[in-house]
Amino acid sequence: MSMSNQNNNQYYSRSDEYYGRRARSDSYSDYNRGNYDVGSQRQQRQSYDSRGRGQYPSRQGYNSQGRQQYPSRQGYNGQGRQQSPSRQGYNSQGRQQYPSRQGYNDYYDDRRRQPRPQGNAYGRNGYDDGYNRRSRNSYDNRNRPRSRRKKRTSPAIIVVRVIAIILLLVGAAIIGVKLFHSYSDKKGHMELQHLSADYEALYAKNHDFFGWMKIDDTLIDYPVMHVPNDNDKYLHTDFDGDYSESGELFMDGACNPDGNHFLIYGHHMYNGSMFGNLPKYDNVDYYNEHKIIHFNTRFEKADYEIFAIFYSQIYDANDTTHFQYYECQNLDDEASYNYYVQNVKALSSFDTGITPQYGERIITLSTCNYHTQDGRFVVCARKK
Repeated sequence: MSMSNQNNNQYYSRSDEYYGRRARSDSYSDYNRGNYDVGSQRQQRQSYDSRGRGQYPSRQGYNSQGRQQYPSRQGYNGQGRQQSPSRQGYNSQGRQQYPSRQGYNDYYDDRRRQPRPQGNAYGRNGYDDGYNRRSRNSYDNRNRPRSRRKKRTSPAIIVVRVIAIILLLVGAAIIGVKLFHSYSDKKGHMELQHLSADYEALYAKNHDFFGWMKIDDTLIDYPVMHVPNDNDKYLHTDFDGDYSESGELFMDGACNPDGNHFLIYGHHMYNGSMFGNLPKYDNVDYYNEHKIIHFNTRFEKADYEIFAIFYSQIYDANDTTHFQYYECQNLDDEASYNYYVQNVKALSSFDTGITPQYGERIITLSTCNYHTQDGRFVVCARKK
């Protein structure tokens, strides 16, 4: 060994030389070692540093000191140590941690206790730093499942509810009574209709019976009652004397049974019974189809043809400016007869082309109507 080699070897240990030679032998063949010693100097060769140490070629998986390193891949660091994969609930050191959520930190405290919620998390504040206990006071407005207390109903609301229930029951009772009376009235009139041809039997059953009125293809098919000087008896009383919502058709108590004018009243029922359908005569087509009224008494049978249809109302007793048809019960003299005919024809909704002459009996059908306060609808017909 030359002096130069001795000087160089004094800086390196045997182990370094050993590993350097071993690395050179592993990395190069005898035919591809690069430069050789020339004279007493060692020429720097490829894969050796300036001090003569062999170095590994730079390649994937090895560092400059020749140490093998793990390839960079998910789950391993540069030193080849396995690390926990990055996932929810674990940090980079592989320690499990609580997931980030309201009221929890991302780490355990030193006592390995449940971490304290931050701030006013979960709707409460004032945690004890020593034991992580919540204070029993101070809540926020967050919706929490709590036991619901039943609200006390005020007495006023209870009274209102009771009144509403009572009114509901009363209304139901009234409707039920009306339906019952309507059914009873209909049943009673059907029984009377079987006797409509036998007026003597009807009169024997009730001496207030005066006659029978019928209009074809309508609901009007009822007895007509007459009580002298009494217009209230059959307002809500049926033929048999029982209470009835619809009552019966009746002639004005001031009318003369042997006179020239029969003024007959009837209720305007919503179900069309009695004179409920009488306002339909305001239609010309309806009038043309139902212009004949059959009205028979115990003493004669007769048909009447309609000559006037008009709206009216009940006026003040001292009113002298309006025609009050309901005050003309008897038309015994010619002047009163003509006065009545002229006024009803002047009020008629349309001209029927018929004008009664003195001596021809007239019947007037009157019912309530709601076109005005105390309104009335009137149909007048003369005996054919």
